[in-house]
Amino acid sequence: MEKNVILAIALSIAVLVASNYLMPKPVPMPQKTAQETPASIEGAAKQAGALAPEAAQGATPLKTALPEAPAKEITVDTDLYKAVLSTRGGVIQGWLLKKYTDVEGRPTEMVIHKGGVMPLLVVPDGTTWEVAQGYNYSTDKDSIELTAKDETGEIVMRSVSPDGRTLIKRLRFTNGTYAVAVDVFAEGYKGYTLYTGDSFGSITPVDGAGGRVAGYIGPICMVDGQREKDEAKKLEQPKLHEAKSGWAGITDKYLIAVAIPADGMKVTVSKGISGWGLVGFYVPSGGAVPKGSMQFYAGPKEYDLLKAMGKGLDQAVDFGWFTFLAKPLFVVLKYFFGVVKNYGWSIIIITLIIKALFAPLTHKSQKSMKRMQKLQPHFAALKEKYKGDPQRLNKEMMELYKTHKVNPMGGCLPMVVQIPVFIALYNVLNNSIELRHAPFVWWLTDLSAKDPYYVLPVLMGVSMLVMQKMTPSTMDPMQNKIMMIMPVVMTAMFISLPSGLVLYFTISNALSMAQQLYINKYSKVD
Repeated sequence: MEKNVILAIALSIAVLVASNYLMPKPVPMPQKTAQETPASIEGAAKQAGALAPEAAQGATPLKTALPEAPAKEITVDTDLYKAVLSTRGGVIQGWLLKKYTDVEGRPTEMVIHKGGVMPLLVVPDGTTWEVAQGYNYSTDKDSIELTAKDETGEIVMRSVSPDGRTLIKRLRFTNGTYAVAVDVFAEGYKGYTLYTGDSFGSITPVDGAGGRVAGYIGPICMVDGQREKDEAKKLEQPKLHEAKSGWAGITDKYLIAVAIPADGMKVTVSKGISGWGLVGFYVPSGGAVPKGSMQFYAGPKEYDLLKAMGKGLDQAVDFGWFTFLAKPLFVVLKYFFGVVKNYGWSIIIITLIIKALFAPLTHKSQKSMKRMQKLQPHFAALKEKYKGDPQRLNKEMMELYKTHKVNPMGGCLPMVVQIPVFIALYNVLNNSIELRHAPFVWWLTDLSAKDPYYVLPVLMGVSMLVMQKMTPSTMDPMQNKIMMIMPVVMTAMFISLPSGLVLYFTISNALSMAQQLYINKYSKVD
């Protein structure tokens, strides 16, 4: 049974590691100054124009836009971000996060793919995003600076076509939040599409140099309470989502740009130019849209901030298979961070709590393995006596278990019960932006990144090896030698994982060693 117990432990860890390696392949990051070829723009424009084909049919062709005027930038400065809007297209041209840095330590610029569809672009029926992105807008102000004393500000942008049709965008900004209230008025049009944009970047590199992006990046939608992820590379045709309530946008591991309609939504997802996906909200109304019709959020996937937005936006944080366990663990982790002001110590505290909760099960498991070890000579004798009669051997072994009151699964089941908790905690530590760049001690300056000097992975591997030596074994010498390779394999797998996760497993192993030492020295086995 010792073999089964070790395999159960290894399986629980391997499942966690596998979920990291089985995520979608990294996507190349576009350059900040990337410009698309005319052919690629034309193709993407045709695809974007297909977002509302039923509305485009029969729509009145748009007349030539007003003579092109020089684009003017409007800045919105808040405590959390600095936004740059352009009068050319009335779009968001820059969205600089002040509290989150990129791989080079600079404030993170979310809008990096300049050849794509820019955020908050409004495209009326009968035209394409490329044309709409060239519309000239007038504005009522050049800049807004928001502070704790001056918390709110509003920008109104207006574009009038030669035949008098008007597009008006009213954007209301509030200091202390990444959310923007968006109202669109389309006078003289049968409908329009508003894009969240496909031009957003990422702060989740794999190689530490900004070359690749880890994990899923692309469209994400909440459709009447059901979360949907549409991988852009798999979309041969635009995909429609209709719902009475929900939200949609573009996400990666740590950031999200999403629109949240007040009422129902009609969303189409397509590939877009960047290859990361394009999300458009179609509004089939010809008049004014009620005030407060939509919220736009561009920023970190901080769980508390997203939850405060409502409509299930907190589900954008992927806690994996065991969300019902992960969320309480996350709440407890944040609580202890509020007390000790360090996520490393918070991880250690939560590890102590988890080990204490499972201590009775672990104790039972270890005692069961010790009983099994005492019976090993009897097992060997039975195998020798009935080596030609498997059925009789099985019967005699079951009688031996019954006589000595030993459950052959007693050493394995307690570990299996803990696997969901291991997986839940893994997802909390691996996917929470709260741990990004969170320091612990000395060389560990980022619990979301790998240990730069591999100290923790080595300690974890050593602790696994010592624990195997201490744990009662029912295997023959050859099996024991084979199992000794497991710590080496697990160390190699954990080298590139977040140091916060490795810290958890290292401390957990140390506590298991202490418990096993106590049982070996003081616990009596009948």
